[in-house]
Amino acid sequence: MPFDEEKLIQSLVELYRQGFLNVLKVLLQKEAQKSRTTWFYKQHLKQIMEILNQLDKDAAQWIQENIPKIYQQNYTQVLAYINKIGMQKDINPSFAQIHQRAIDVIAQNMFDNLRSATNYAGRRINDYYRRAALEAEAEKFTVGQTWQEMARNLQEKLLSKGLTGFKDKLGREWRLDAYAEMVARTTTREIATVATINACKEFDIDLVQITRHYPTCELCAPLQGKVFSLSGKDKRYPKYDGDLVRIPKHPNCRHVLVPYVRELDPDADETQRYSNTSLTEDPRSEKEKQDYKEMRDKVTIQTIRRRAREVLYNEQAPLIERLKAAKKLKKSYEKVGDKMNNIDKHYLNGLNKYLVNFNINNIVKIDEESGIITIKGNKLPKKAFENAIIDALHPELNKVVRRRFYDNRGNAKLDIDFTDHGHPKAHPIVPHAHDWIDGKRSEKFRELTEAEKENVRDIGSDKDV
Repeated sequence: MPFDEEKLIQSLVELYRQGFLNVLKVLLQKEAQKSRTTWFYKQHLKQIMEILNQLDKDAAQWIQENIPKIYQQNYTQVLAYINKIGMQKDINPSFAQIHQRAIDVIAQNMFDNLRSATNYAGRRINDYYRRAALEAEAEKFTVGQTWQEMARNLQEKLLSKGLTGFKDKLGREWRLDAYAEMVARTTTREIATVATINACKEFDIDLVQITRHYPTCELCAPLQGKVFSLSGKDKRYPKYDGDLVRIPKHPNCRHVLVPYVRELDPDADETQRYSNTSLTEDPRSEKEKQDYKEMRDKVTIQTIRRRAREVLYNEQAPLIERLKAAKKLKKSYEKVGDKMNNIDKHYLNGLNKYLVNFNINNIVKIDEESGIITIKGNKLPKKAFENAIIDALHPELNKVVRRRFYDNRGNAKLDIDFTDHGHPKAHPIVPHAHDWIDGKRSEKFRELTEAEKENVRDIGSDKDV
């Protein structure tokens, strides 16, 4: 009975998404007051490694159950096609080992790729904990501060970029779930191709054709619809060369090979002519290029929204990360002009009400990368949420005149002012810092530290920072 390959792929992807959420859940656990800090965070690391190990086991089981099934389905489809066109032949028992060997190789390659991704993620996370342990041991900071800072940094990375499982040749980092989806989708296309090639060889069919999909990318456009000779003996068509022509052509490729019988093609001469045209020159029209771009843009928007919701809907996540996710989600709607769904609207409205409770009103901007909130007005609240950063935009000057930083309890801890307050003699240093001590802003000002200069590098002032 045929089955839905896409559902199978998504079931594997869901394992990795859930794994990410489980890792995040561990990191968001609050340390009990009486717990030993070092022990507490070592338990964190142990739990995270157990989650990643379980992912490897789940992936192995998925592969064992589904790779043979997918191969068999594609082999059966070729067999059904051969029978349909009246070319019935007996199954060749000597090919059984060839089919099994193909299944074993593909399954092992897929598992190795997925396991290397979880290993990469595990090494990255372990590095965070290892550095924190070394710093705590060297008493660079107090032990508790070191571990908590490490946890915050790791939380921020996971919430903004996800659990990284792979870094490609261009230096791009792939989320573990996205990488698993790419591996699964590419592997299923590879299975279809190998099953088709082996079945065609078994039943003495030499010609194969690459499927067509609209719209398609610049790499596949010169290849789709073309016919190839597996052996290279049929000189009417180019040889299927695993180096120059290989399907799937790229990660996430949708194309597969299917058997081709010239006598059943009403446009056989045209297909032959087209098959001998350039294998690299992009033949797409401007319309198809635009259609393909729009299709990819839709996929990108869907991905942005799904990832933003992972953070926005997680009420245990730090508020600053939820605000960044909210900004990305709103921006995705603004970009395409979609009507926002009710669930997204509910969470965004809830965040806005939460900010109003802190007297954070007249919001002009929330930066989607840093989470910095810009409000219109000169007054900033003394109390906000943990680790908040809020800018005051002067309504008349239309420039940021103050940035306030809050501690992990939401109390104001530092102001950096970008004007001399109209008294250049009293405030000759611009920008300058005012510390908050015991809930009050110090009247004394000081120069910025190097770290503070970096934290306001994005803002201009009356003088260079």
